Amino acid sequence: MYFSATIFTILGFESPTLTSLTVAVTNFLMTCAALMLIDRVGRRRILLWSIPIMAVGLLFCSVGFHFISLPSDLNSENPSSSSAHDEIPLSERTAPLLVLASVMVYVGAYALGLGNVPWMQSELFPLNVRSLGSGLSTSTNWGANFVVGLTFLPMMEFLTPAWTFVVYAVVCVAGWLCIWRIYPETKGLSLEETGALLADGWGVRESLRREEETG
Repeated sequence: MYFSATIFTILGFESPTLTSLTVAVTNFLMTCAALMLIDRVGRRRILLWSIPIMAVGLLFCSVGFHFISLPSDLNSENPSSSSAHDEIPLSERTAPLLVLASVMVYVGAYALGLGNVPWMQSELFPLNVRSLGSGLSTSTNWGANFVVGLTFLPMMEFLTPAWTFVVYAVVCVAGWLCIWRIYPETKGLSLEETGALLADGWGVRESLRREEETG
């Protein structure tokens, strides 16, 4: 989201700001959808469903960049090719549209899951450490945000955009595995029930058992 206008400028869109606005609108609409779905579907399930879609979006984004010839200086004023439009291969003319669609898929899936669930983490902490736990969780979230913002453009230059998005897809897969292994389902549980769920390990199996019993 920080660099979407930069990405679309690199890809040669005539109005990169307007193009990035479509991504922002996708984020807004899917966030609204998540607010209506999250208590019905459940936190764990919506994460396990949405993160693979994020990874697929990133991989298709990588494929799109693979067919695009980029300038050596990604910060140039007009990075699009100076050759005539007819001389640009068809694959290179359609690849930016694939990147745009892939980014929208990624952002939509992100808004459904990872854009919402982490902000509900306070329910996982008992009252005596809830303030500290929420503070540490939020700091971790924004710390990772800072690292991504700091390293994105250098990664685009040194790894190439295609490999940068492959790296992010791998991170998504690693996150999915962690959630599958340790993140319990807290849908419909009171704070006391959530505390009891986490009293003995991660409580994943117990949360799934309760969910099956309640239908």
